[in-house]
Amino acid sequence: MRFHLENQTLTLYFEGELNSYNAAGVEKEAFETVHGKEFKTLVLDLEHLSYISSAGLRIVLKLKQKYNDVSAINCSLEVYDIFNMTGFTNIMPVKKALKRVYVSGAEVIGQGFFSTVYRLDKDTIIKVFNRVSDPEQVERELRLAKEAFILGIPTAISFDIVKVDDKLGVRFEMLDCMSLRDVVVAHPEKAEEYLNKYVALLKKINTTECENPEIPDIKAFTLQKLETIKPYLDQAHYEKAKKMLKGIPNRKTFVHGDCHFKNIMVQNEELILIDMDTLSVGHPIFEFAALYAPYCAFDEDDPGNSLRFLKVDQKVVNKLYNELVDRTFTDHGEDVKNKIRIVSYIHMVWWNRLNEPQNNVRMEGCRGRLYELLDRYDDLIIPYE
Repeated sequence: MRFHLENQTLTLYFEGELNSYNAAGVEKEAFETVHGKEFKTLVLDLEHLSYISSAGLRIVLKLKQKYNDVSAINCSLEVYDIFNMTGFTNIMPVKKALKRVYVSGAEVIGQGFFSTVYRLDKDTIIKVFNRVSDPEQVERELRLAKEAFILGIPTAISFDIVKVDDKLGVRFEMLDCMSLRDVVVAHPEKAEEYLNKYVALLKKINTTECENPEIPDIKAFTLQKLETIKPYLDQAHYEKAKKMLKGIPNRKTFVHGDCHFKNIMVQNEELILIDMDTLSVGHPIFEFAALYAPYCAFDEDDPGNSLRFLKVDQKVVNKLYNELVDRTFTDHGEDVKNKIRIVSYIHMVWWNRLNEPQNNVRMEGCRGRLYELLDRYDDLIIPYE
């Protein structure tokens, strides 16, 4: 029997059929394989198991009774149904195998640093994660999206997690649609109409209250980011930034956290969100700080970034961002925009350290602008109704 032991997790691989004819031999082999090994978690990989009988289930039960922390993964639909019908899914984690999806030749309708979105056919899109390999992280995003959907936020309806080559993905069923970015580029005469819809979507997100404790608090997360970059800041500016962040009013309203126009689809003239892994709760200043990063901040130290990433000239993107701020905040002067930038630059220094630590130009640029703004302001209070 094949096995793999890593990080105190022992994985046993079962193959073929597990029935009354071979159960005794498989049981003996399984317990001999496990014997003498040091582990905390036992995983039964059933990807290549085509059938399991009651005799096979008794082996699983014996393993569960002896080692307690036991789970079954990569079950075919047929094997999973047997576990489910016999009640095993109530006593131990049992996970279905991920369906494999092929996107070769499929149209790319959205692309970012963390994911790429493909149109598989007229009714189906696949979001492929570039940097996430843990299904638990993907399932967390689906739970966040479900919570937002229940509370009235227009999100795409996800159906299942899939495998795309060696990456994870999520299948969404949608009608024929385009990203907001593509719609505006294709129909510039509708720019004003969609700008109003964009503002309304942000308002809907940032005024919808959520008490679910699973939804993270973005203020707390930003303070964690600040702690992470503390070695890269001088003590005085670090202390001032921390005090100012703590002074931002607490809110239980949604913050999408990455609501740029490539993460928004247009379906039957309605704007639909397709990327929910950054969903949190907090003050809208964090929403617009997150928008400032892809729309403006990256281009400041890397001219042409917007043209490469967003496929839109920077002057157009700057105008879009400023319009979003001007139409959202009752007082939208330079002070409001600069305070938003302070929060954004904290994020940018953190992002750069995490993803491009060798990019000293961006690090120095963002840190310098952060220092300049911290020297000008004493709080991050901005008006929002």
